[in-house]
Amino acid sequence: MRFWSLVFFIAFSANAVARDIEPKPLHYELPGWFKQTFLEIPVDIQDAQTRGKKLLIFFHLDDCPYCAYLLKENFTEGPNRERIEAKFDVISINVRGDLPVNWIDGTVYSEKQLARKLGVFATPAVLVMGPKPEVNKKIMGYKKPAIFMDMLGL
Repeated sequence: MRFWSLVFFIAFSANAVARDIEPKPLHYELPGWFKQTFLEIPVDIQDAQTRGKKLLIFFHLDDCPYCAYLLKENFTEGPNRERIEAKFDVISINVRGDLPVNWIDGTVYSEKQLARKLGVFATPAVLVMGPKPEVNKKIMGYKKPAIFMDMLGL
């Protein structure tokens, strides 16, 4: 009897600890320096090129804790922010949004349709658009700042 009580206690305690570390929804705001856009992606790519930059598309979900951490650690605070801001125009797309997006092939999708088309199955997701109208890099999920910068090639 004592053995089973101990097993039950350990199992219950482990479950309680796991529940405590589950990601909780976390409200965040997008940085003010993100580019305001009409979601005309070919135009956004051209605008970025005119300034010697690339276009970075930040796919997010409202109240996503991992989006909040990636934004805070790379786009709002620390040395990564300055490096990203210097090299990229950044726009955001909500993976559940309904705003129309004119994609590089001329097709207009809603934000959520575009996310599905591009295989964005987790947030945050970052797409780097190249000098040609194409996706050069796709980074899925939260990455620690050093790894994120390395994946961006910065």
